[in-house]
Amino acid sequence: MITLSRTQKLLKLPLVLAVSAAALSSMQVSAHGYVESPKSRSFMCNAEGGVLNANCGSVQYEPQSVEYVGRANGASGNHYPSASQACTGDFTKCGPADGTIAAGGHSSFAALNEQTATRWTKTTIKPGPNTFTWLYKAAHSTRYWQFYITKKDWNPNQPLTRDSFELKPLLDEPWPALNAPTNAGGKTKHTVNIPSDRSGYHVVLATWKVHDTDATFYQVIDLNIDNGAVPASPWTTVGAVNPEPLKVGDKVKTRVFSTSNELPSKQVVLDINSANLAKADVWPHELAVKVNAAKQGYLMGQLNPQNEVVPVYGKNDIVVSKGSNINSVIIEKVQAMVPGELTLSGIQPQYTLRDGKADVHFSAIVKGEGYKVKATVHNNKNETVAFQEAPPGNNPHFAFNLTNQKAGDFSVSVVATKQDDLLQQSANFKLVAEDTGGNTGGEPGAGQGTYDFVFPQSISSYKAGTIVLQPRDGHRYQCKPFPYNGYCVQWSKTATAFEPGIGHSWQMAWNRL
Repeated sequence: MITLSRTQKLLKLPLVLAVSAAALSSMQVSAHGYVESPKSRSFMCNAEGGVLNANCGSVQYEPQSVEYVGRANGASGNHYPSASQACTGDFTKCGPADGTIAAGGHSSFAALNEQTATRWTKTTIKPGPNTFTWLYKAAHSTRYWQFYITKKDWNPNQPLTRDSFELKPLLDEPWPALNAPTNAGGKTKHTVNIPSDRSGYHVVLATWKVHDTDATFYQVIDLNIDNGAVPASPWTTVGAVNPEPLKVGDKVKTRVFSTSNELPSKQVVLDINSANLAKADVWPHELAVKVNAAKQGYLMGQLNPQNEVVPVYGKNDIVVSKGSNINSVIIEKVQAMVPGELTLSGIQPQYTLRDGKADVHFSAIVKGEGYKVKATVHNNKNETVAFQEAPPGNNPHFAFNLTNQKAGDFSVSVVATKQDDLLQQSANFKLVAEDTGGNTGGEPGAGQGTYDFVFPQSISSYKAGTIVLQPRDGHRYQCKPFPYNGYCVQWSKTATAFEPGIGHSWQMAWNRL
């Protein structure tokens, strides 16, 4: 006997429930259910459903177990917040990845994801109000039920995606009492209004969101909508143009495929040659206009009430006539090459030569990704005296410790390469013999223009009065007296607060000379 609670009677909800006293007192963690009428795809695989669908795999034994639980099934694609957070939104926001919707993301039920116009047995119904019945194999409290239907121009020969469905549900029905579980063996009935503009093969997706776990149950129902008043749509959707901002110099082009191979002769290319055309919502409209004028067997736009394909600003569907040999069309974006840029920073016009040795430090700054950077030092005889190849990175720092050199003119050449692109910069400098006349006081670094170290060379030995050359700006800095000298040695590649002239707190440790 089916009974309504007092709350349900007062609310006059279109919901029929069978709940026993035992079920009300028992909250089972395990929850299972399927759509019994019209028979769902998974139920038709089961013996009780008549085995109207064959070769279904293991779901034939448990049509009630097509559930998505976020972390447990993990096939969420871009629709699931993160691997450590359960899916709490509805079908439009999270859940199984596109292409795995029919199986609820379960790899063991993957046979349900197969999608062609003839693969699954269909139930014939009429447009208008229809009763959909969920049957429950275990008790569970409930949040809501939702029912979605495929679009007028959906492609029955491609896997089900969110773009296959209208994302406004036909029915969004909450459970009036969250703490009351459905009864094992009980049923709920839901009045779903099938749109009057649908005809022929369509899929209804029924989702059951339970309350006290993260589970959502997925059931797809294959329908033949008998609608003599509305002819079936003449179009099949085979792709989409999604808006995004581009840059001047980019290109967008179509790639057209039949079931067996690509069809290059049907390609259409649009050059993004102005800032206005590069706007996210503009170029899709212009591409649609160009494609439709080319008459290559596919059209872009949105369907108007007369079933005409009209280009729009923003997202455009890609459609073909029923029976076309074109199976899919994708949009390829070719980005314009952005020219790279190479500059040198911190290289000095001269360096002090002590006992034939000199430290030459500078940075190479590259604008652009993926460049390999190398630097070569030559003497005035064009002989190579040093070479370095930098590790990956856009701002490599070069530190040459030259030895066995004589005072004179030198040059450094820096080359950055990426595939066929080459950037090059060079700079000249002198090595000048050390002038010891300025160090009469005996203090290291006291002479004009001299320094003790090139920062961060020998950083652990810095003390009050130590003078360093900062190769990044070419200035000399002197470590402050106690108690601030302790900051002078506090530096690493990831902690640069006290780096002379660079760090945000460098003046606490250093005086610039």
